[in-house]
Amino acid sequence: MYFDSLCAARRRPFPAAYGGFALLLALFAGLLGICGTAGAAELTVSPDKMTLAAKTSAKATVTYASGAVSVSTSNSAVAKATYSSGIVTVSGVAAGQAVISVRDSAQTRTIEVLVTASSGGTGGTSTYAVLAANDLGMHCADQDYQIFSILPPFNVVHAQVIKKGSKPLILNDSSVDVYYSGASSLSDPAGSGSINTYSVGPTYKSNFWELTTRNQSYGTQTYRRLYPSVAPLTSALDSFAPLPDNVGLPVPDPNQFPALSIAQQAMPATTPQKFQRYDPNLAFFTNFPFGGTIVGVNWFSADGIPILPRDDKGVTNAYPLLRISAVTRGAAPTSTPLAKLDVVVPVASEADCRLCHASSSDYGSGRATDFAGTTKYASGVAWSIATAAASPGPEPLQNAAKINILRLHDAKHGTRYTSSATGAATPCRNGNEASCLDVRRSIQCSQCHYTPALDLLHAGPVNDTGMGEEGRQQTRHISMSRAMHANHGQYTDIFPDMPAPRSANRTTTVVNQVLQDTCYACHPGKVSKCLRGTMATGGVVCQDCHGQMRQVGNDFSANLASGGSLDLAKRVPWAHEPKCQSCHVGDVLTVAAMDRSNMIVANDGLRLLQAYLTSDAGKDALPNIQSPASRFAENASLYRLSKGHGGVMCKACHGSTHAEWPNANPNANDNVAAKQLQGHTGTIVECASCHTGTLANNLNGPHGIHPVNSSSFVSNHESLAVADRNSCRSCHGNRGQGSVLSRTFADRSFTVEGRTVKFLKGTQVRCDACHEQQL
Repeated sequence: MYFDSLCAARRRPFPAAYGGFALLLALFAGLLGICGTAGAAELTVSPDKMTLAAKTSAKATVTYASGAVSVSTSNSAVAKATYSSGIVTVSGVAAGQAVISVRDSAQTRTIEVLVTASSGGTGGTSTYAVLAANDLGMHCADQDYQIFSILPPFNVVHAQVIKKGSKPLILNDSSVDVYYSGASSLSDPAGSGSINTYSVGPTYKSNFWELTTRNQSYGTQTYRRLYPSVAPLTSALDSFAPLPDNVGLPVPDPNQFPALSIAQQAMPATTPQKFQRYDPNLAFFTNFPFGGTIVGVNWFSADGIPILPRDDKGVTNAYPLLRISAVTRGAAPTSTPLAKLDVVVPVASEADCRLCHASSSDYGSGRATDFAGTTKYASGVAWSIATAAASPGPEPLQNAAKINILRLHDAKHGTRYTSSATGAATPCRNGNEASCLDVRRSIQCSQCHYTPALDLLHAGPVNDTGMGEEGRQQTRHISMSRAMHANHGQYTDIFPDMPAPRSANRTTTVVNQVLQDTCYACHPGKVSKCLRGTMATGGVVCQDCHGQMRQVGNDFSANLASGGSLDLAKRVPWAHEPKCQSCHVGDVLTVAAMDRSNMIVANDGLRLLQAYLTSDAGKDALPNIQSPASRFAENASLYRLSKGHGGVMCKACHGSTHAEWPNANPNANDNVAAKQLQGHTGTIVECASCHTGTLANNLNGPHGIHPVNSSSFVSNHESLAVADRNSCRSCHGNRGQGSVLSRTFADRSFTVEGRTVKFLKGTQVRCDACHEQQL
């Protein structure tokens, strides 16, 4: 046994923590000659880990085998293997994990196999369909929680289950259950078969679950401050601490508030996880004038899936897929689903504080370290600039920047610190007092700087004296959005304004540089893409909808730091956002009747390139254009909460916010769901995705459209056109010449009066393509 351990030191690398001891151990084994003949080749199998879909196969190469080779599997129900002429062929049977053992006459090697559900799955059957989407288009999460954290591993998926028919029915939790499991795409740009099934496992992804004490992990230690004190516990989160590996933060049901009904979502590993909540209606900040109860959302909700942006092989992938499956209520999650759909659950870790807050000897400009305007604490003692070499791993450079942020914060604001418990002054003057942020690590920023995104109870800014010094004191400070956007946005030499669309200086080079300097300094964009859908393809950038940084930061918390109250006339982050109708103001006829002299109009003559009037662009508070009569108007306060045709959530057909279909990359994971639902990318326009049979010739479809890809409509629409020509002109043009609203989403072919008429994808359908111009 002792010699076996010594030999193992030669065959595989030791963890870095063993340092030179591992090297000495390996050398000692070699000198003794107890690991076989010097230089003798050892049995090698490559790769030793693989992911493949059920009903597909993958190969591994065997070299340096001695004698006969045999293979076996730990679970033949998941994967099988055969060997021939130096090749192991592994065949996926069903979703799960298995270990393939490869043996020669002297040694054994293993292949870890993860089998995902069969590739090429469909979003529906002839009877049912699953519609699902992430709520935001991109979530963010820190990878290291030792110093401070802005956001936890926390993702959200909403799903609706449709029973198909001439009049489809949205099913509720009385008839179906919904589950999620890991999924992959063979054409994933991050790597074929990339899959993300765990956050704690063989591949390191984060220290969120790493224990710091017997009862706390970094995650619970950091985020316990955001949960209310509930006697006898200082924080309600303490009753869940430490979080089991791969289990997310507990989420209260806002529909039950003030009663506490808690759910937790977990990473699926090999066991499908159930959507813990069904929302007939959704309470959204009901105690505030900007909120209310949104009636009839009728979705299954999985809030708080703790997914991270590294797949199970350690490859960065910000667009992992989960398979959403519906089964009959009470049926086993592994039973044959009624329908299923693979959707992106996006997540990134790209907040790039290091650009300014790292030492210039490590990275970036050192603008907020070596060249910071504040270099000393209130006492006159200089604050020390942390370097990567002196900062803890596994993200030492980012942690160095975080430490420098805390020290700069202590130096600039430390004299105004107060007790969460009593409100009394607790100044940080030297950088080493108990009240100093740098001393109090791990910090959660929204303990003081409120953010609605982490307000799971939708209670608004609160003070919580019951937690003592770790309690929230959010009514004494500006919001996180104001602290980040308004504070940084005032330095326009570092964070420049984005030129308006169509302005002479809005070149591709300028646009890319401004985005890198502003939004993408914190939000995903440098590598991962938050904005990546059809609007991004069309040249829309963040500022075209949201305005400049200082306008985004001019929010409702402006008066709090000086002892004032909330100003709800101003923007509330997370709740006040541009609407679809801010740019999609109408159709061909309604837009033609508008005064657009104060708007920036796209080349198609219908869309706007900026969600606010040109005369408002320089205002401190930026009002978005409101077009409530637009046929494209949201019916709720936000796109992500809105529903449309037949009660289907808007994002089910258009895709998630910031990632609306299609993604320009045909292989992007974002496009998988649309392809599964209707056979091609883009907005879900194929009626057969939910409907059965031949639909009536009317304009009762989404946004008032007629049946799409319908031979019946093509042959019988004349009576509809004669009865109301303007209904045709609204999309096909005032003379039937076509418009962007009449373009085809896929290649089409119809038989018209005995001849075949074809339309390529993207063609603006006009009347005279088939018959005389009659509009």
